[in-house]
Amino acid sequence: MKFIGNYKDWLNDSWLEQALITRGDGRPAEGQQPDTLEMLAEYNKAQAAGYCTDKIYFWMLDKNNSNITITKPPFVTNNFHWWITKMFPGNFMPMHVDPHTLFEKNSKRYWIPLHDWEDGHIFMYEQQVITNYAAGDVWEYNDSTAIHGAANIGHTPRIVLQISSSD
Repeated sequence: MKFIGNYKDWLNDSWLEQALITRGDGRPAEGQQPDTLEMLAEYNKAQAAGYCTDKIYFWMLDKNNSNITITKPPFVTNNFHWWITKMFPGNFMPMHVDPHTLFEKNSKRYWIPLHDWEDGHIFMYEQQVITNYAAGDVWEYNDSTAIHGAANIGHTPRIVLQISSSD
């Protein structure tokens, strides 16, 4: 992961507020079911490892299930889409590859926490664990198809904005 800089001035405080009060879709149980071979491969890998796809491990919000409007980030030059992952204490996201990055042309992925790091808030990209981050820090994946995962073993919600851009 490559640290791009802090863009806290670009963040809108209402994004965090709305993420906290908006339910979102429970993933994977209430979320998108595998509709591509790439996504099916990720589901099969998780199930083979013992994860149940009928449980909720984290919550996802986007333009379709929230009142949040994300403006084009100053560090993105191409088309983009966004989603917010919300993890309550005890939630997690198994190590995975985002299937859409496998077919997006010139895909770039960004990870942006909406609040400062707290004990127990974990993000892992390949062998790197990101800690001590601040709200608005922007991290770019070195490889948009790299394996990553997250967990919340803390005592407060963990809220992160995810952005994917492509041609």
